[in-house]
Amino acid sequence: MRKFLCGIVVMSLVLGTAFQALAWSPKLEVSEDVWMQVGFMGQIQFEAIEKGSGNNKRWSNDFFARRARILGMGSVHKNVKFFFDTDVPNAGKRGSDNSLVWNDGFVDLQFLPQFKISLGRILVPFSVENQGSAAQLLGIDYNLNATKVPTVINRAFWRDDGIEVRGLLLDGMIDYRIGLFRGERDDVKIMVDDEIVNFNRNPNDNLRTAGMVMINFADSQSGWFYNMNSLGALNILSYSVGYDYISLSGAGIKDQFNWNVGAHIDQPLGAGRIVGSATYYNWDGPYYDGKTASIQAGYLMDCPFRAGAHLQPVLRWQYQDESQGSKLNTFNIGLNYFLKGHNINFKADYAINDRKIDGKRVDAFRFQTQLLF
Repeated sequence: MRKFLCGIVVMSLVLGTAFQALAWSPKLEVSEDVWMQVGFMGQIQFEAIEKGSGNNKRWSNDFFARRARILGMGSVHKNVKFFFDTDVPNAGKRGSDNSLVWNDGFVDLQFLPQFKISLGRILVPFSVENQGSAAQLLGIDYNLNATKVPTVINRAFWRDDGIEVRGLLLDGMIDYRIGLFRGERDDVKIMVDDEIVNFNRNPNDNLRTAGMVMINFADSQSGWFYNMNSLGALNILSYSVGYDYISLSGAGIKDQFNWNVGAHIDQPLGAGRIVGSATYYNWDGPYYDGKTASIQAGYLMDCPFRAGAHLQPVLRWQYQDESQGSKLNTFNIGLNYFLKGHNINFKADYAINDRKIDGKRVDAFRFQTQLLF
């Protein structure tokens, strides 16, 4: 582990020098209202996980691409925009599928700030965190232990195909998003009363419904994805509530209904900025049944040894209480180094009680480099 950490320091310094001039790609512009922009986001990650019982002094380790996304967005009319991205999540990770995934892909009809319509493959409008941009997170990743949003499209996590209406009301004080989605349609095998049952999920083709409302006491966010770590671009003080309902209608199988409440802050404090959020989730159904919660906080400050760069220590707590399982408290201790904002950064995270292996709570260490251009 010591050799690896030394290598990480060297790699950070080399990349910091080599990519100092990185920037977004230029627009491919036909006119003011007809244009397209392409980009790439790569998150290269090292992960070391403590092994379970019998191997308490050994750690597994792996290098892989946590995300490798090709991004595209553009406009075909002053009121018609679009966005898409592909991904190979966990590319190269031991045991992972390395095939390409159609992640997001939607057309956005922007009539008024109070009323916009997106059609296509969309992040389900359930909570602020599950709609946060993967490129603008506070921690090294989402609070995955707490955020159990059902994924009905293989490996397009937390997304579904459908239509979403969203908008900002009262000069941005109220942010609403609500959608109708395809939901579940195919046969599936799940565990019921300790037996595997094959049932036709959603035989009546009922649509999935999801929605959320956020009350903003400072800046609002009108974009497709929420910025969970604005690096000083936004002043956030918000509260949110959301729900997600998936019809299953199988014999002896209850539908899935989830709800959450959350609070979010991104404000100046002293010489830096405090950034944080807290979310409580209630999950009721066969995908996940139980309660989870997460609290995260970071403090953004100028880097003392490099002008223009920033450091950000981050603390996170993730709680899981599965109805038919045991509880798990995960504590994450992290440090972010922003060489050029979200375009080039490095994040380290140590997770205490990251998961259970062979009934034993094990820790994990992760290091990630993000390039966005």
